[in-house]
Amino acid sequence: MSDPEGRRPDGKAHMLKINTQRFGVMDIPEISVVTVLGGIIGFPELTRYVLIQRPHDAPFYWLQCLDDPTLALVLVNPVLFKSDYAPELPRGILEELGAGDGEITLFAIVTIPQGRPQDMTANLLGPLAMNPATRKARQLVLDDRLYTHRHPIIPATA
Repeated sequence: MSDPEGRRPDGKAHMLKINTQRFGVMDIPEISVVTVLGGIIGFPELTRYVLIQRPHDAPFYWLQCLDDPTLALVLVNPVLFKSDYAPELPRGILEELGAGDGEITLFAIVTIPQGRPQDMTANLLGPLAMNPATRKARQLVLDDRLYTHRHPIIPATA
């Protein structure tokens, strides 16, 4: 039996072995599993993920699905390319994620057209709100005319 921190009686973390299409076989600490409540749009039944940052100081993350090892989405912190990105989160979402104000990390799902990485875009209308403390997340659908689902990450050059 594990404690709430996900540790075995010997103090070591419980590990999950996953065989991913992108990263091969990985050992993931069970306590690092992120539960996406309601799943990602288009994948409602897939709710268990792990956040991977490679290299560890890169601006992009991989949201690797544990329920379907062929699914991995690219995420980015939207503030890195849109400094004023600050959608108001509904109180119900904060409660559902077990968070107070300022305890949520927002990620945007990135689309990278094949062979055209300079044209990558981020979905600012459907951010992933995550509480790092509880490892719970939910994809939001914002009703906000300030944002688009295809916001350019790299500004166009004149």
